[in-house]
Amino acid sequence: MTVQVSQPSKAKVGVSIVCFLLILAGQGYLLRSLILDGQFSLLSAPFLAEGFFCIVLLAGCIVCLRKPSGWTNLAGCICAFLLFGLYAACNILYYPVFSAAYLTGVHTEYNSVGGALVALKLVLALIGVTAGIPASPPIDKFEYSRRLREKAELQQAQWAKASVRGAKKDLDDTIAKLRQNLSEEELSELLNKLQEASGTPPSAREEDDASHEGIAEQWRGWGGGM
Repeated sequence: MTVQVSQPSKAKVGVSIVCFLLILAGQGYLLRSLILDGQFSLLSAPFLAEGFFCIVLLAGCIVCLRKPSGWTNLAGCICAFLLFGLYAACNILYYPVFSAAYLTGVHTEYNSVGGALVALKLVLALIGVTAGIPASPPIDKFEYSRRLREKAELQQAQWAKASVRGAKKDLDDTIAKLRQNLSEEELSELLNKLQEASGTPPSAREEDDASHEGIAEQWRGWGGGM
């Protein structure tokens, strides 16, 4: 008999690492012009917050490398989505600043490209956080058959319980109608007939037992027993 051990849940940490690295590399590429021209200030509030979240993304990559299972518990998932919510709120709050800053790193005539890059950054962050959630491994055919059998047995038990409950209700309703329509004598006579139809009445069984005991006593008196 072989015992099947369920495989531990795994997350797609490779996707998370790729998304986080794309955000970090994209930040450096899009802000290269500001950094080289000396126009970039890390002390400004928007980029100070962005620098903090870049450290968080780098820490997320390290966690994914050391723990292939991803955000293993509920607290980890809540913390990951909470950080993503703060990251999205920060980018929405400083949307004009980031949009204008990213436009310095691309050659385009459309100002909407900056906003699209901000949105792309948030989408990549969301994909990375979601990919870090551990997913249960697919069940094999034996486990599927066992669960299906348990569901079928539970459903049959519920149907049987409902059937018994319905039969009892019908019996109670029938007895109530009989009590309303029949007198005590007629009801007693009906019960006696039902008892006779179901088997030997108790009085007949007692008489039969007594006759057997009498025959045994007679046989014992003639030396048929000790």
